[in-house]
Amino acid sequence: MHKSVYLLAALAAGVALAAVWPRPAEAELAGGGASAPFAASLAGTQPDGAPASPAAQLPVDDSLRRLFDYYLATEGEQSLAAIVAAVEAELARRFAPAAAQAAKQLFQRYLAYKRDLQALDGVASLQGNALGVARQRLDAARALRSRHFSAAEAAGLFGWEDRYDDDALARMQIQQDGSLSAADKRGRLAELDRQLDPAMLAARQQPVQHLAVAEQVAKAREQGADAAEVFRIRAANVGEAAAERLAKLDTEEADWQRRIQAYQQTLAVLRADSTLSQAEREARIAQLREAGFDAQERLRLSAYE
Repeated sequence: MHKSVYLLAALAAGVALAAVWPRPAEAELAGGGASAPFAASLAGTQPDGAPASPAAQLPVDDSLRRLFDYYLATEGEQSLAAIVAAVEAELARRFAPAAAQAAKQLFQRYLAYKRDLQALDGVASLQGNALGVARQRLDAARALRSRHFSAAEAAGLFGWEDRYDDDALARMQIQQDGSLSAADKRGRLAELDRQLDPAMLAARQQPVQHLAVAEQVAKAREQGADAAEVFRIRAANVGEAAAERLAKLDTEEADWQRRIQAYQQTLAVLRADSTLSQAEREARIAQLREAGFDAQERLRLSAYE
């Protein structure tokens, strides 16, 4: 599925994609812990959005859309049929029967909307990252919504995103305005900050915080910081619970890199062995992969190679 145009506006405003899409390890600050993830990319997370509700009427808001997108982000790892089944099961678990049925129907319309969004990729006038093009692309995406959603549904599903995108484009316009001095730009950006509600301001600042912590940790490591010092830096910025999760990710990544290095060394030996036939070499390589990596890791291994 087409990534949300929210990503486009965030990128245009200089916000890291880690804020809104699968994240690098350093940004993994809010993760939960699902023991059996729907897809490998969701390991260490829990289904997003849409809190359970016993109400018969479906609450249509951006948390419901985030639940849809949580599963749609796995397309390529999982089939669309599997994604639809997972979403419908989650909806049935969270909502009363009547509300769950309404949510399933809304999800089908959301899929149709996403398919229509894909068509925008073929419109030449909407390609590029210029400010005017970004605005046109957002306007075109918003115009598509009336085909699939009522005004109230569109406001509920996309209202928060729209406010964020409009703010992002306003910041992009300020940053690109050559008639403004650096001080003028800072003043206007600060005024935009004051106009944001606290939740949206926090959302804007969160990816900046993640990147700042990552940069601080990288610099400390370059200066010889050990794991304990890295933990102290992270805990001071994001809390001990998040620092513990990040330390665990560090350990897992170090183990992954160790196994990758051993695999590549053995792989080089096998490829250089002229006594092996092509079939024998491929069989040995397959055995090497199966011995060193589980099924999910072999998917990552293929991407890594």
